[in-house]
Amino acid sequence: MTPSARGSLRTRAARLVAERTVRPLAAAIPVNTTTLSMARLAIDAAMRVVGPSLIGTVVDRVDDGTVHGEFVTGPKATRADAVILYVHGGGFVAGSVAAYRGVASRLSTTTRTRVFVVDYRLAPEHPSPCAQLDVARAYRWLLRRGYSPDRIVVAGDSAGGFLAADLAFANARMRIPGPGGLVLFSPMTDLGLRIAHTGNRNRDGVISYTLSAKAVAHFTSEHLELRPERGMELPPTLIQTGSAEYFAADAVELAQRLRQAGAVCELQVWPDQMHVFQVMPALAPEARFAFGAAGRFITSLLDTEAATAV
Repeated sequence: MTPSARGSLRTRAARLVAERTVRPLAAAIPVNTTTLSMARLAIDAAMRVVGPSLIGTVVDRVDDGTVHGEFVTGPKATRADAVILYVHGGGFVAGSVAAYRGVASRLSTTTRTRVFVVDYRLAPEHPSPCAQLDVARAYRWLLRRGYSPDRIVVAGDSAGGFLAADLAFANARMRIPGPGGLVLFSPMTDLGLRIAHTGNRNRDGVISYTLSAKAVAHFTSEHLELRPERGMELPPTLIQTGSAEYFAADAVELAQRLRQAGAVCELQVWPDQMHVFQVMPALAPEARFAFGAAGRFITSLLDTEAATAV
């Protein structure tokens, strides 16, 4: 299924309620060490409710030196020749591997492939470039475990989408073999927030300029942007975004930059969807179809590579 002309009634109702309740509250609360500890627990609990793990999911914790995370194997995930490296969102200051088990189990099931969710360090305790280093270490760790670069698909959402794309671009700049594909859900592109702030009517149910600016400020004081360059060896990329989300313009701009750099990039804009609607299938029925589209994209890459290897 591809995006229809309008989102479901359930999706639109959930966004309207959140827009009038959650967004103003989130914008008003200061983002500091005192509030973050409570916010992180609340966000994790909410994600387990709106996006629980699929029944039959198996989770294996990994703590190997500087690499931390979880292997998540969803029902019917029998593929052993490839892996998905997932980088969770949360504005660089929140989110956890436990909260994202639902996302990982769905992505694993739809691709029949294990997902490694990296437990990267969060700001403000660990500002940039700690998260970037942790994601790069996880990628190298998967290589050491025997996965070739073209059998690794890197995925992420929101801030995790920024980190996932940043890994691929950094590898390309340093001429390090990059992943076989990128899947980005509602990626942040410009941490200066100029793209999002000028290109959105702010219909998102949760995210606002105020909230985003406070979170990013804990991560970095630099104006970091994703800027792929022509001549880079860039992986095929799928970007999904919601038309009603704060970072919709970021996703569109990143797709344009990738295409201008010579990369293959598919952009899907899902009508009436909030930021990272994929994490909330209980509220957004379209999440299931979005995972299906992502799964078909990933499977097409892995099956093509497998056929080429044979």
